[in-house]
Amino acid sequence: MDAIAEQSLPEQKLRSVGLYVEDDDATAYLFEKALLEAGANLRLFRVTDGEQGLAFLLRQGAYQDAPALDLVIFDLNLPKMSGFELLATIRQTEAHKKTPVVVFSSSTLADSRERALALAADLFCTKSNDWNGFVETAKAIHSLLPGRATV
Repeated sequence: MDAIAEQSLPEQKLRSVGLYVEDDDATAYLFEKALLEAGANLRLFRVTDGEQGLAFLLRQGAYQDAPALDLVIFDLNLPKMSGFELLATIRQTEAHKKTPVVVFSSSTLADSRERALALAADLFCTKSNDWNGFVETAKAIHSLLPGRATV
């Protein structure tokens, strides 16, 4: 994997930068397509585990040249560091206390939602089993972007 795996809309109109921490390739692909469908003008970087996500946020190691982020999206069930651990660390980091954070998880447990929101997630979205659900989630996430950047 490259230091920064990037998936984005056409370069000329990008305004917002996001990080997506997701270990499942199929989910990541569907989510990227749903963001396009939702009209989100987002330069999206992806890493596949919680430790990489934290390194990217803190611009450490291979991610020392990572861009500043407008949005962070991640699953709860991540390799190496759980989404809960990542969320708690993000909110303890001065530079990211106010960065919008979205938990995008397959968990339907009320406890997971409550814990994520108690740790100051801005939004908790449950992964859908259908395309329309992914698009609706992408639209909800899009609403958190600075200036609601659209194409």
